[in-house]
This record gives sequence, structure tokens and C-alpha cells, in this order.
Amino acid sequence: MAFMFAQERGARSALILANADGTSQRTLVSSVEDNFQPVFVPHSKRILFLRSGAFEHYSPLAANHRHKIDLFSADLATGAVVQITQQKFYECSHVTVSSDGKKIIMSVETYPEGSHLLILPAVEAGNTTQSLQPAVRNASSPPLIYNASLLPDGGSMIFSAAAQTTGNFDYNVYRLDIASGATEQLTTGSGLLDGLSVSTDGTKAVLLRRRVFRP
Repeated sequence: MAFMFAQERGARSALILANADGTSQRTLVSSVEDNFQPVFVPHSKRILFLRSGAFEHYSPLAANHRHKIDLFSADLATGAVVQITQQKFYECSHVTVSSDGKKIIMSVETYPEGSHLLILPAVEAGNTTQSLQPAVRNASSPPLIYNASLLPDGGSMIFSAAAQTTGNFDYNVYRLDIASGATEQLTTGSGLLDGLSVSTDGTKAVLLRRRVFRP
């Protein structure tokens, strides 16, 4: 398993590897930089992670957050780090890898586009093959699209998005047909959706939802 570890709250994190039972922990990437969100690349000896170049805010009304984010890769044996993107994304909320280990999916936010999804080849650093911004009925403006995972068929994707209902925004799960751009809403929950993870065979998903009850 892989996880990020900081010595104290607010400190930069190191990327730690360990056996599934927590034994044999070792530092793969040091905490010199602000690293987070490690993801294994299937059928390879690499792990992906995000690195933030700034912890700041762009509005006096907003709290500090990680910004200027890029994607990096580390060799599991040597720890050698390679920078994959050089975009300094305003935000990147989610990174996944296709089950065959060939494609990387990033949920990013840029200005003025808002949230959108990037698909990159896992073997050619920095080459974006597609940028997608699925159409969601009653979506926020700019749209909030995140938590994307490519399904094993290679032609469809699961993602989360915000849509307005009765004056509020609810977050739900959608399926996107990449070729046609058609979207299908899969859940009808209310409130915030913090996490979405899809099984490697594409048959199950786990949601982390903060329920909001309304009168």
C-alpha cells in the first residue's frame, strides 16, 4: 500500500510504501515538496502522485488551499521521480488509472473553463489525448465535475457532478459515453458527495456522501 505521511498538521507529506499489513514501511518520496494522493499504475512498477506548488488563496473571502498542482510519477524500486504534467492546475481533485494501466484520468479545474476531465497516456508524459467537460442537466456554472474513473470497456467513464435542484446543488454520479458525449445520471441523492471509487472490473462503486436533510 501507499500513503502520504506528515510529521504534524499542515506540514508537507512524504510518500510511504508498506506491505498490506502495515509492515516494512519505507519512504519512497521525501517531504521536501508538498506531495499528496498516491495512485498505483497497474501492470507497472510506478506510482503516481500530485504535487502542489503553492498553498494560498486567490480571494480575500477564501481560505488557503493547494494550488499550482501537477502530476508526478515515482519508480517503486528506486524512487526516481518524473514530472508528467507542467500545467500548474488551479486544482486537481482526483487521479485514477485505467484497469489496463494505459490511461490516466485527472479531474482538474482551470480558469476560465472550470472543472473538466483530462485523459493522458500513461506511457507518454505530458501528452493530453482528450479534454472532456460532460454536459449535465442543471449543472453549476462553471460546472463542477470530478472523481472521474474510466470503465474497463475504454469507451465510458463514471464521474461526479453538481446539479441544481429546488435552489440547492446536489452531487450525484453520472456515466459518460466518451464517443457520443451522452451522459446518464446513475444516482439521485441529495447533499455533498466527497468520494467515488469504482472497482477494477467496473461492476461496483463506493460513494462517500455527506447527507443534507432539507425541510
